Amino acid sequence: MRSAVLTAPGGPLEIVERDEPRPGPGEILVRVTACGMCFSEVNHLRGHYPFGTFPVVPGHEISGVVAALGEGVDWPEVGTPVGAAWLYGSCGHCDQCARGDQILCTGAPKQVTGVNRDGGYTEYFVGRAGFATPLPDGLDPVAARR
Repeated sequence: MRSAVLTAPGGPLEIVERDEPRPGPGEILVRVTACGMCFSEVNHLRGHYPFGTFPVVPGHEISGVVAALGEGVDWPEVGTPVGAAWLYGSCGHCDQCARGDQILCTGAPKQVTGVNRDGGYTEYFVGRAGFATPLPDGLDPVAARR
């Protein structure tokens, strides 16, 4: 599959061929239909995120369709249109997570889609099932990623 990859701070965005990923436990495989551009990609390219990694597939304003489920996942079902955002995942049990402020999670290393986890500038994206949002049938995928 084709993927756009940031290889280093200040480096170019390179189009490369990669193997299609497989979802692990608690994850889903999403066939990407659209992915927005955000200033976060520019910030990462400039090396502004100390938790960022290279190489990485950028893009976190993702819309697509669930193509496969990892172990232990029964929702969202294959074929469900979904969206995925900046936060890839959190611990789910620290005080911040319990309050619904997963973005401030202190119980796990920060996992950010397109910054230290591969994002949506690719044909298939692996995301955490609990961090994907089902989208209404018929919603324009470009409108969905906003």
